[in-house]
Amino acid sequence: MIFCVATIATLLMAGSGKAQPSATNEAQPPGTSETQPRATGEIVAAVWKTQQVTFGYRGYSTIYSCDGLSNKVHAILRSAGARDTLAIRTWGCNEESGVARLTIMFESPVEATAQNLRELTGSDARKELIARVRGEQSPTLANIRTIPAVWKTVAFARDPQLGLAPGDCELVRQLRREILPMLSVRILQERLNCSIAFGNITRPRLTIAALVAVSDADGNE
Repeated sequence: MIFCVATIATLLMAGSGKAQPSATNEAQPPGTSETQPRATGEIVAAVWKTQQVTFGYRGYSTIYSCDGLSNKVHAILRSAGARDTLAIRTWGCNEESGVARLTIMFESPVEATAQNLRELTGSDARKELIARVRGEQSPTLANIRTIPAVWKTVAFARDPQLGLAPGDCELVRQLRREILPMLSVRILQERLNCSIAFGNITRPRLTIAALVAVSDADGNE
């Protein structure tokens, strides 16, 4: 299901005369509603937002292989709404010290609000470069497409597709602080009491509401 471009123009016109958002709305994570947070399970119009970030992992109680770390991060970000085009490159990876750096390039849905559309269609050198590398046109109102997306609850400790273990607590805590705020994610419940000295006996307890494409809502590949 594709929403028409006219819908995008309507959203922009509706948002042009809005008052400045309150401090409460500014505190909401990227991609959330400009008014009240959406209910879990509600289908909304969304657009893909492309981002690239460098993530540094430092493990004290758990040390991953380079591939193992990449696979864990891939699974977590997919569950949090990242598109299947997600690409992760490891570098500076030391499997003995537990230190690794990853370059992560991902697309994730954000609600098609007037503010988000203005940000996505504004031209700058970085967006032009990303578009050229991907062999695509820079996003404009004429070519940007909306997709149906839904707010989905993801409980990290109980999600069998994530397959997290108690030792993944440090990784989840670092991703929660540094990467998840870049996606359309709301924290519903958090108990990440990671123990460096004594290890962890329970799986990471983090429950989020994530905006995911409807095609991914029933599970990620």
